[in-house]
Amino acid sequence: MSADVVSVLEFEDLRQVIIVGNSSAGVVITGVANGMPERIANVVYLDAFVPDDGQCMLDIIPPERRPPIETLVREEGNGWLVPRFGPPPWEKIATEAWQIRDEGDLRWVLPRLRPTPFRHFTEKVRRDNPVAEKLPRTYIRCRDYPNTSFDRYAQIAQHAPGWRYRELATSHLPFITHPSEVASSLVDLAS
Repeated sequence: MSADVVSVLEFEDLRQVIIVGNSSAGVVITGVANGMPERIANVVYLDAFVPDDGQCMLDIIPPERRPPIETLVREEGNGWLVPRFGPPPWEKIATEAWQIRDEGDLRWVLPRLRPTPFRHFTEKVRRDNPVAEKLPRTYIRCRDYPNTSFDRYAQIAQHAPGWRYRELATSHLPFITHPSEVASSLVDLAS
């Protein structure tokens, strides 16, 4: 998946990009930064997982979550897709887990939910490019979404050199529920 984003940067000749990844897309943006650091201005983890070198999503998620995902892939995903948090009703997942409660937001997001390729969970990411490791990194923690993994990354970002830290008073998908706040944070980072 990182290769797809790298191709967009290359083919569109994009430079000084602020690349943003939410949740498991933290693995994707890490791979993109490693592969093309000269085009990246800032790597922003928006309530996202931050992999170490050689990790994939299945290495990062709690071990008890791995078997249910593998079962979904085998039984409902034709061996290569992860149905979005299982089969519908997605509305219950969107309103309860993701806390998307605005009717307009729900009408927008529900028809757009799609399965995720399982390779997104199994592809190991590299962090072996010294130029990429020097890129500015920002962690934005969505305070209203309890998750100990994201809390741990937030703690690291608050104390590690080369990191900036921000918080949003939102749930896990603020680009849907609070797009203005996300845009404002990203504009601030670009200044």
